[in-house]
Order: sequence, then C-alpha cells, then structure tokens
Amino acid sequence: MNGSPEAPERPIRAITRLMHPAKKREGEDTPYVEPRPFSPDCLRPRRTRFSFDLDDVPNYWVGGSPARTHLFNSINVFLVPFEEFMVRVLSDQGQRLDDPELRRQIRGFCGQEANHARAHQIFLDTLRAQGHDVDGFLHFADAMFSRVLERGLGRDLSLAAIAGFEHLTAFLAEFILDGEMLAQAPPALQELWKWHAAEELEHKALAFDLLRHVNGSYPLRIAGGALGAGIVFGFLGIGMALLFTEEGILFERRTLRETLELFFTRDKILTRSIPVMLDYLRPGFHPSQRDTRGMAERMFAQVELQVAEDVPRAA
Repeated sequence: MNGSPEAPERPIRAITRLMHPAKKREGEDTPYVEPRPFSPDCLRPRRTRFSFDLDDVPNYWVGGSPARTHLFNSINVFLVPFEEFMVRVLSDQGQRLDDPELRRQIRGFCGQEANHARAHQIFLDTLRAQGHDVDGFLHFADAMFSRVLERGLGRDLSLAAIAGFEHLTAFLAEFILDGEMLAQAPPALQELWKWHAAEELEHKALAFDLLRHVNGSYPLRIAGGALGAGIVFGFLGIGMALLFTEEGILFERRTLRETLELFFTRDKILTRSIPVMLDYLRPGFHPSQRDTRGMAERMFAQVELQVAEDVPRAA
C-alpha cells in the first residue's frame, strides 16, 4: 500500500516445529519459565525447562491423595493429544484468515499450546516409570480427537468444541492458581501447573474470538460448549477410573470418599463448574468478562522475581 513490500508472513504451522524447551545446562535441575509479563493482546510462547526426578515424585504426589493425584495425572495424559489437536485446528483456521492481527495471535496461542504439550510429555515418562500404562489411553484419546472430532465433526464444530474446552480449562486454571491443592506437591510440578494455568488465563479468549470471527452462530457455540464440557469431564473420569483400576483401588472406601470430596463436597470442582458452564450460555458472553487477570499477573510476577534472584547465583 505504501510502496514498500511487506516481509512474507511466517506460516502458522511453523510454530510447532520451531518451539523447543530451553536447553538444560549441566547442574541445572530447577524448573525454569522465561520471565515475561501477562500479555493477552500479544500472545507468545515462553521458553521453559522442566525435569522430574522420580525420587522426588511419590506415587501420590498431591498431598498423599490418590484422587487428587490422579486428577492431575489424568489431565496430564489427555492434554498432550488434545493440545496437538488444538494446534492443528487453529492452524488450519488461521490459514483461511485475512486478518493479520488475528493470525499473529493464533501463532502465539499455538506456540503456547505446543509448549504445554512438550512439558506434559516430559512428565509422562515419570508416570511410565511409576508403572502406569499411559500409552493405551494416549492412543485412545488421540484417535478420538483426530478421527472423531477433527475429521468427523468438521472444522467449525471442532473449533467450537475447543472454545468450550478453553472456557472450562480457564476455570480449572483459576482453581489451580487460587487454591492450596498443590501446596504439598513437588516444587517442579507446582511450577509446571502454575505456569500452564497462568498461560491458560492469558489466552483464554483466543479460540472464542476466532470462532466468533469465522462463524458467529449461537447454536454452534452452545453445541461446542457442551462438547468441550464433555471432553473435560469425560476424559477426567475415564482417566481417573483407569488409574484407580490399574492400582486395584477403584472401589476402595478411601478412593470413593476422596473422589466425592474432590468433585462435590470439599473442593467441589464439578459443583463449582456448573455456574461457569451456565454463564457460557448467555448470548452476550465473552471470556474477558470473568476477571482473572490479577491471579495470572501474580504468577508471572513471581517468575520474574525468582529469575532475578537466581541471576547473582548464576553469575
């Protein structure tokens, strides 16, 4: 327009090939997250480094609780194929857009989700070392997301399901950042989940905004919201049940009591999620209307402080 040629835009799909975890230096066993302020209007992946020593991760690493531990273990397993599914769907949608700003945000979103998948893949090795058969569940989840959702439902309904999923994972991110459930977890796992949760809040509106841009149908949004909720709680339930069964504790009194406390009476994950899901039904709903900026900003401020404190020791 101004006579000077614009630099060619980098393809959105390239981001998943270019993102790599920060290289681990010799003697560095502490988790690392690149310090950068909360910035939902300029999404970019942060470089990270995570490693998990099997000796530091007990079988029930969340306060000695089987139910709480396998809640997070289940999320960890199904997140890997689902985040890869999200990157494929949003990348495909982004290739069809003429809006350069939205395309840039999609690249940032995909970079963050690709980074999440890599970090959780590292922890999968710890679960395998503990004797958990996670690979069968991984193959099942990947087949569901790639064949049933991606190929069977089409790109717009897949995107709507992702928008609904992101709405509920933002709620779970609040639960992680605002609660004390992980207070007794190993430090590296606390860092992993808090970093992931803060980035979920940072990009929580992107899939919704993209859906509204490509197809503003209210029935499509509601169908996607229902699918997203089904994916979250369906895979949580299946994953926890498989892990309990694997350990032979599915019908033990302690397992049943802790699971009821987790979802209904103490932590109330399911009961607290109901008003969040109902809010998604409002015609005028937008993710930004739920103010979660403060808790994400506090997390990233802690990261900056930690890194600043480590600089003199590194020097």
